[in-house]
Amino acid sequence: MAFRRPGRRALIATLTVIAALLPVSSIAAVSALGDAPAGGGNSGAGPAIVGFSPHRGPIGGGTVVHISGGGFIDVTGVSFGAHKARSYKVRSDNVIDAVAPRVPHGGKVRIHVAASGGAAGSNASFAFVGCHVPRLKHDRVGEARRALAAAGCAVGQISRVRGAHGPLRVIAVNPHPGTWLEPGASVRLRVR
Repeated sequence: MAFRRPGRRALIATLTVIAALLPVSSIAAVSALGDAPAGGGNSGAGPAIVGFSPHRGPIGGGTVVHISGGGFIDVTGVSFGAHKARSYKVRSDNVIDAVAPRVPHGGKVRIHVAASGGAAGSNASFAFVGCHVPRLKHDRVGEARRALAAAGCAVGQISRVRGAHGPLRVIAVNPHPGTWLEPGASVRLRVR
């Protein structure tokens, strides 16, 4: 039975697990995973992403993400899903520091690194987090507070309609439900 060399994705998956246990300086071996020509071997031609940290940041961007892997010397771009990084700096053949961009709403995306010899995407996702204003109309104030906290928001000013008496219920929310804001942003409630 002939020995078959494992595929590039299998090697990257294995090294991702190993890299979680090692300091970044010990990951130099990953540079051998560049996009090799069909004949195999180490061409060092393309990048490979082993991991990154942190795994989340605000929708407003600005989070510095440390990407580890190999083949990073000739990097031509870094992106978070469809959005280009605000900036990036290649620290070494194995480390890039990229600044997450501003995005319109929360969600999870893969990080991509492009280089002259090819491109690589992360196995894990980067999560953009924010305050996603929920629908609260007719909710009692206590329910509205809990829903806002679960949505990553804070309770802002609560104003009562003149003559309102308990139990108080939400009749208006500002900003409007469905709006994305920075994490922990205040949402104003009008109650009756």
